[in-house]
Amino acid sequence: MSVLFGLYRPEEGTIKKDGKEVQIRDPNDANALGIGMVHQHFKLVDVFTAAENVALGLKNEGRLDLKAVSGRIREICAKYGFQVDPDQKIYDMSVSQKQTVEIIKVLYRGADILILDEPTAVLTPQETEELFVELKHLRDEGHTILFISHKLYEVKKLCDRVTVMRGGRMIATKNVSEVSEADISRMMVGRDVVEVIEKDRAVPGDTVLKLSGVTCVNSSGRKLLDNVSLNVRKGVILGLAGVEGNGQHELLEAIAGIEKLTAGTIQFHGR
Repeated sequence: MSVLFGLYRPEEGTIKKDGKEVQIRDPNDANALGIGMVHQHFKLVDVFTAAENVALGLKNEGRLDLKAVSGRIREICAKYGFQVDPDQKIYDMSVSQKQTVEIIKVLYRGADILILDEPTAVLTPQETEELFVELKHLRDEGHTILFISHKLYEVKKLCDRVTVMRGGRMIATKNVSEVSEADISRMMVGRDVVEVIEKDRAVPGDTVLKLSGVTCVNSSGRKLLDNVSLNVRKGVILGLAGVEGNGQHELLEAIAGIEKLTAGTIQFHGR
């Protein structure tokens, strides 16, 4: 995908779009050809608004007319059913809203081919469902979507065709309706995948770390942690689960003393 978007240059081979051979030397060439990429790690400026992020990097004079940019964003949102306020700051947005801004960025530049790199990695199941509705709407409007994912149930649910790569080579391309998740995983690793997990039973000891009602609020008044209570016992490996952006990072920073508590207590060995 980085080759298609001009981040890498191929040593051999050709790329054709609409039947014509093209040269993609950098992302500007890709944008000019109507190819846009939404990266797994968003390329947004947090202190800018959605409109300012969309305008950033535009070549024409229109980039200075944020009112016009905001108007065009609202048109795109109305057409594809997006929910984004052009005047909202990025740091006040949810993860799914930030991803929608990235999609709007490429649509604003006229992309008809959208590359999405692991777009659901940072989304909750509900946000993933909302994204799939948006992507199907884009497909129905004539856009082509390249959806990179290792979540096979999502591939089955969203995609029309699937291409499997292994070791830098194309293994196969199939209609999704003709293959099962087991078929896809077999092509991915070259053998049947049987997951067997064996582990010894833990022997928990006394509580060594106790959090009670821990709450943290950032400078803009948004709650990062909301009444979190947790017991960690000796001799245990505790997994902390959650989609990125839902407080796990802030919880660890609170325990380490980096994030200041606005309410609650932290006890270590009872102190």
